Amino acid sequence: MKLNKIALALVAVAAAPMAATAGVTVSPLLLGYHYTDEAADEQRDIFRTGKDLYQNANGQQIGNGDRGNANGGVAMESGLYTGAALGIELTPSTQFQVEYGVSNANGEASEDSAEAGVNRFDMEQQTLSGNFLIGTEEFTGYTESPFKPYVLIGAGQSKIKVENQEQYTNSAGNVVKAGTEVSQSTDTIGNLGLGAMYRINDALSLRGEARAIHNFDNNWWEGMALAGLEVVLGGHLAPTVAVPPAEPVDTPTTPIILVEQDQDVDSDGDGVIDSLDACPGTPMNVVVDERGCPREVLVSDELKMELRVFFDNDKSKIKDQYKPEIAKVAEKMREYPNSTASIEGHASKTGPSAKYNQRLSEARAVAVKSMLTNEFGVAPGRLSTVGYGYERPIAPNDTEEGRAMNRRVYAIITGDKTMTVEQTKDMEVQ
Repeated sequence: MKLNKIALALVAVAAAPMAATAGVTVSPLLLGYHYTDEAADEQRDIFRTGKDLYQNANGQQIGNGDRGNANGGVAMESGLYTGAALGIELTPSTQFQVEYGVSNANGEASEDSAEAGVNRFDMEQQTLSGNFLIGTEEFTGYTESPFKPYVLIGAGQSKIKVENQEQYTNSAGNVVKAGTEVSQSTDTIGNLGLGAMYRINDALSLRGEARAIHNFDNNWWEGMALAGLEVVLGGHLAPTVAVPPAEPVDTPTTPIILVEQDQDVDSDGDGVIDSLDACPGTPMNVVVDERGCPREVLVSDELKMELRVFFDNDKSKIKDQYKPEIAKVAEKMREYPNSTASIEGHASKTGPSAKYNQRLSEARAVAVKSMLTNEFGVAPGRLSTVGYGYERPIAPNDTEEGRAMNRRVYAIITGDKTMTVEQTKDMEVQ
């Protein structure tokens, strides 16, 4: 199908340079039902088939030139819509998309046209539009729910072409061959709709939508219901978490008392006499330079933490008692900017099937990642999740105590940082 080739090319070309950027969305295939019955009367006024005179794409002259039609016109029947979309997230719940789609259907001729033998037509409508998908969380605040409603508003261009399926002779006596374009219209359209995303995970979402389409040039309305799968390259944008500013600390000032001393006295014992010591009072164990000030060296500090969160049977909701531990992990990850976390989800062997337990373990791991991202501002690219179902128990599954231990999330947080400290005499400098 022509759409598939164009849509795949659009996605491949536009997505390639942005594949490493978080928040780029791709809907490789959108399927829907395109309702056009409300526009039938207006379309028959536009798409004349018997007496129009114009030069079509093949250079043929069609009709006798009066732009009228004693036999009536043709209207597009409702039918299948296929499309593709490419977008970019502007906020964690709002994105802008470019969408291309095609509707193919038979042309429904008027009764007069059918009686005159002019009654079989193919019609194709191509649309290219830019749409804003504005999430309701922009107004209600961010939530952990995977259900994300949105409002769609946008505009674009629609091109409708009419081709006859069989040869006929029009009212001007011209023979119109089968497959000839007999009418067309290119118009400006506006889109307005309601829809929702259901986030399967941080990369995949199911999408459903109902849309009204207004043709501004010809003043008719069309309708559409569509569904598809949306892929997010690099993960969704994380909501910004406001960090309160630190309160100023009042530091009491100590008056400086000048005391005359002999020039050769070294009061702090750092090897530099007081008259040359720019940093008096240096601690005894600190290495100083020729001015008597502490030498500073770079040292590396490694981070390794573990996090364990346990869940109720058949649940993936995090209990309040574990939120302080998750908050400590988030604080350490902010302190170590290059740190990452590997989050493993597990289940006990009580579900209806291995597949069910696998999905439950994945949901538990994603719940911990969502809390770190949405409530504490950790970038989603620093967090990885995996579910093991009941394949890796840490206790027997034949007792309630053992099953409770197996319903868990286990995370390992690692990283390092380099900082400047004062060198001491017992410090080994690399």
